[in-house]
Amino acid sequence: MATLTYETLINEMNQAMLAGDEDRVPLLRQVLAAVGQPDTQAPIIHVVGTNGKGSTVTLMADTLIAAGHKVGVFTSPAISDQREQIVINGQMIDKEVFVRLYQTMLPIVRKIVPEDSSLTIFEWEVVIALAWFAEQHVDWMIIEAGLGGLMDATNAITSPRFSVFTHIALDHTRILGDTIAKIAQNKAGIIKPNTTVVMAPGQSDDAKAVIEQTAKRAHVPVMLASKQPWFDNPQFGLDGTTVDVHWSSKTIWHHVHLNLAGQHQLANAATALTVLKQVAEHDSHIDEDAVRTGFNQAALPGRLTTLAATDKHPRLLVDGAHNPDGIQSLVRLLKQVAPTRRFTFVLGFLADKNVAGMLAELLPLAKQVVLTVPDQHQRALPIDALTEMVGDTLAKLQLNDVAVFSTATAREALACLRKCNVEPPVIVTGSFYLIRALREAGLND
Repeated sequence: MATLTYETLINEMNQAMLAGDEDRVPLLRQVLAAVGQPDTQAPIIHVVGTNGKGSTVTLMADTLIAAGHKVGVFTSPAISDQREQIVINGQMIDKEVFVRLYQTMLPIVRKIVPEDSSLTIFEWEVVIALAWFAEQHVDWMIIEAGLGGLMDATNAITSPRFSVFTHIALDHTRILGDTIAKIAQNKAGIIKPNTTVVMAPGQSDDAKAVIEQTAKRAHVPVMLASKQPWFDNPQFGLDGTTVDVHWSSKTIWHHVHLNLAGQHQLANAATALTVLKQVAEHDSHIDEDAVRTGFNQAALPGRLTTLAATDKHPRLLVDGAHNPDGIQSLVRLLKQVAPTRRFTFVLGFLADKNVAGMLAELLPLAKQVVLTVPDQHQRALPIDALTEMVGDTLAKLQLNDVAVFSTATAREALACLRKCNVEPPVIVTGSFYLIRALREAGLND
């Protein structure tokens, strides 16, 4: 009998998206109970939100690691390797370990899950991540929700120590709802007894009200993160932000480097610090050295990441922003560092996103745009449709001097950049799946 390889397993797994199926989370709770309740073996920080989840997660994780802790982190989506989603202290799960845990748990899962309703790849990744973290005796688990909250597979966890809400905006409206209040209601579904809710600064009144009401019904406290008490003298650049941190009324840490670019990262840093300050009340290792080291080391592939020039492409600024809220943060940074510049953009989007809203933000900053298709063929916006939308938006905004190049594949997009007269950095944005496609086509990081 042939040995099951990781690659074969991933290809054979159920690729369906069942984010709107209310029966899945109870089913997964049964699975976790049957495999030994791995989610109860270490305190969990559960993170939901529209934008800022990945940044907040990495800031907390890297600081806890710098303080000497063993930290299991589950995030999504992956950009080049599915195993990027499951890491302990920055190390991805081994392929052999992933397969072993799957094969160990499969007979148990089959007794619970009907054959015609097999676990999806994302559900398996959640279960395997929790099992591995428990097996490795991590000190903390940080779990990022995939989509929404209430019906997300990560909501199968039993009792998180912290329930963290990053900025909530309009996204995935067909699944989560078409208003901020409805989306917040879905995300607030993660709130459970015995947790502490932490809310990012800048939440809308609607989102804040929904989260506070849900927390009140669960009889759990809510902490509102705020940039004001934490930060002074921010200096923004493409390589990150330097800021003074007010750890307490009597303690200021000067010139802390946040290795994540953009003004919006201060909100994520404030959220992370609010959680870390709570942990520090019972953990003296969460100190200035840990925060400085963690914030300086924090890195997120595909989130405002600068890639050096190679023989295949010029210098790039790569950002996986995929909704108007995220694009606005990118545009704000570009205007801060280069107020009069117009840029070359490489753009590709998923069809179920607010593409018109994103184009309206980006195109006024464009000198030329290279259009292509993300690596998510079922949901990708076809190149003909994108080209038409760009033309319509340029006409509407009376931008008559923007050059447009349409390419059918990411490989053609990179080839176009080599031929075009571009002034670096070229801005790549619109979807994490676009970044994945460009990586596979030869983009180096």
